[in-house]
Amino acid sequence: MAPMAEATITRRQQRAHATSELLLVAARQVFEQRGYQATTVGAITAAASTAHGTFYLYFKNKEDVFARVFARMVAELEQESSVPWQGDARATIRRAVSGYFAVVTRHRGLWRCLMEGIYQSPSIEAMWLELRRPFIDRVVKTLPATGPCGLDRPLDARAVAVALCSMVEWTAYTVVELGEPAEIGQQRAVEAVVDLWYAAIHGS
Repeated sequence: MAPMAEATITRRQQRAHATSELLLVAARQVFEQRGYQATTVGAITAAASTAHGTFYLYFKNKEDVFARVFARMVAELEQESSVPWQGDARATIRRAVSGYFAVVTRHRGLWRCLMEGIYQSPSIEAMWLELRRPFIDRVVKTLPATGPCGLDRPLDARAVAVALCSMVEWTAYTVVELGEPAEIGQQRAVEAVVDLWYAAIHGS
């Protein structure tokens, strides 16, 4: 009886995982299409073709499912922008920034959701601050002890890392999500960010 019971539990777990994945995929699509405020649990379950009550077996509310969806995108950001900080510095920065822009492009609508959610929900704001912290920490480790151009004081590594990460985030949001200014395009925006980052740290 024990092996059969274990097999039954495994199948049940597999079904639960499949349903959870279905809801997460549907939630991402609805958030990207409708934005944060207009997305409802009913819209998510309709997109997933599941019963309304099924949603609450896996998620507490809309904030919870958005946090899960966005955390997955941040994991993609981590994978795409994590490059060894060695060798040619400009090329390294370009790979990291290009990877970040690529993920933002794949999940364009989620950034608008994030902006909406931050101003509507303290928990979404807290989630974003927590998820971006590892990126800042990683940049801190790449910075030299002193700044470029003969800076006569120690570099405030954390403040500089916050500024650099914010530059990447906001430029990606403005250019990719808002499409502004249209004449620049993503590649030119990436190169501008790379130039500024490199000059800020290396002084040329």
